[in-house]
Amino acid sequence: MNKALQRLFKIAQKPKRLVIGLMSGTSLDGLDIGLCRAENNSISLLEFDTVSYPDSIQKELNKVRSKEIVSLESICALNTEMAHFFGDSINACLKSWRIENQEIDLICSHGQTIYHAPEREVPSTIQIVDGDHIAQKTGIITISDVRQKHIAVGGEGAPLAQYLDEFLFRHEHKTRVALNLGGIANFTWIPTSSEIQDMISTDVGPANSIINEATQKFLNLPFDEDGKIAMQGTPHSGLVKYLLLEPFFRKPFPKTTGQELFNLDWVEEMMKSHNIELSNTDLVATVTELTVKSVSRALDEFSLNQPFDLIASGGGVRNRAIMHGLERNLPKADFISIEDFGLTSDSKESVLMAFIGDQILHKEGFSFEGKPVHLGKISLPG
Repeated sequence: MNKALQRLFKIAQKPKRLVIGLMSGTSLDGLDIGLCRAENNSISLLEFDTVSYPDSIQKELNKVRSKEIVSLESICALNTEMAHFFGDSINACLKSWRIENQEIDLICSHGQTIYHAPEREVPSTIQIVDGDHIAQKTGIITISDVRQKHIAVGGEGAPLAQYLDEFLFRHEHKTRVALNLGGIANFTWIPTSSEIQDMISTDVGPANSIINEATQKFLNLPFDEDGKIAMQGTPHSGLVKYLLLEPFFRKPFPKTTGQELFNLDWVEEMMKSHNIELSNTDLVATVTELTVKSVSRALDEFSLNQPFDLIASGGGVRNRAIMHGLERNLPKADFISIEDFGLTSDSKESVLMAFIGDQILHKEGFSFEGKPVHLGKISLPG
């Protein structure tokens, strides 16, 4: 038998496994690397780091992500160049954590989404960053391309957070919401374990993506640190109302979206059509308020004025304008820190990837419409 396959078989039989989860989200701020220990009924975060992208990679990503017309050569090059960056970053992190590569059982890489098209007759999505190159660079078995199977069995490829959210957060007596404020906002509605009601995971709309685009274009800043710019400005209530008329917000749950729809061009076109002019700070305040209102409205629809625990994660947790706005608009929500569950707001999605990767070897799979499904493709180091 192939030695790598023998190792795969041995890993699947181990009671404890060391798994690295890799997440590169829509905000393009860097690669999240989470080292986790997976056991039969638990997963715990041991180490975590975010490695910023070199300017050259970030520049090329901005040229191809969510664009209808792109350079095929650029996509081809990025698929390999980013894989080398991922592999080198893992090796550097392991060295700094004083852990040998051979101690790691598995890597699971989300890759980088460059286009998400759930509205097509056949839903489709594409994530670049090749798993074979990561496996070869690190010498570690690598799972990648985790969203394709979800589409192949009838899903939309997103969101996937529900699988970890139920595992970590489901409570016998408390209804909980796991809210992720990345580039796009999504949440998982987690009923009590005694309720018949189904858990639902859905995208909501923009979180940080348009805010980041606005600060980068008009203020030469990568993001609105702590929400300071938004808090200095005044939201344009009329523009927020016009933006909330976007048909996506009225679609039934669950649903999925991306920056193909929610981007700064969309906002500027709306401003132009309604003859609205805003200062830079008021624009940032307005798109921040859009995030607050769209998330609050969606959660109101689910909660029906009933109390629930809200566990937030993602970069938006550090944006005080967003968080204060949510607290103001969701009086029935009890805000709970994700750190109470052994995670940080930045690390959750890398833990999700580790959890998904571990499932392909060690568990029966995730339930999708009553059937078990494993997500991802396996790359063996040569």
